[in-house]
Amino acid sequence: MFNPLSDHDLARLHAKFIVPIVVDHMLRDEEPLDDIAEHAMNEILFELCPDTALLCIAMCARHIATKMSDLPIGRALSAEAEKITDEYGPLWLAHEQNPDNLDDDAIMDLLVHIPEDLEALRDLLEATMAELNEDHCIAAILCDILSLQADHHRDIAELELQSLNLHPQKRVSAKNIDCGGDNIIPFPQHVSGKQHSARH
Repeated sequence: MFNPLSDHDLARLHAKFIVPIVVDHMLRDEEPLDDIAEHAMNEILFELCPDTALLCIAMCARHIATKMSDLPIGRALSAEAEKITDEYGPLWLAHEQNPDNLDDDAIMDLLVHIPEDLEALRDLLEATMAELNEDHCIAAILCDILSLQADHHRDIAELELQSLNLHPQKRVSAKNIDCGGDNIIPFPQHVSGKQHSARH
């Protein structure tokens, strides 16, 4: 349905959302993760629509997974986060370029998987946090913030699907694999309008 994400596309998404850039800088010790920063991140993510939050959290998780690539759970987190980014990122960019030229059926096929994808990210972030030692305390705090937000938005996404008489759909995700700027941008209004999720 959409072209795969290029490095340029991924850079555009980072520039739009900002939060993944901040997460990357925090993991590199280039920005502090203090109470003010933690509060700001929670506020920003909380205000996003579930579909946009899913994409943003997945992009953040990719940076965390890069730091944890030596652990099986880090590789599982990377696989799930990349899958979500590759599926939802092109849709966001397609809307930005031409919001009136989107396939409604294809969009709805993605939307019914949002609760499952948020749950998968939440579980993998929690599992990653449990594996981290004190040398990775910043990554652990970020996992905690992102997992809580993923859980919150999963509940909201389920309610919004119910309001459309739709049901969340299950699919195979990385969590089932053997473990051996303005960043508050609504996901395509063309889509979000159908979900009654315009909270901006």
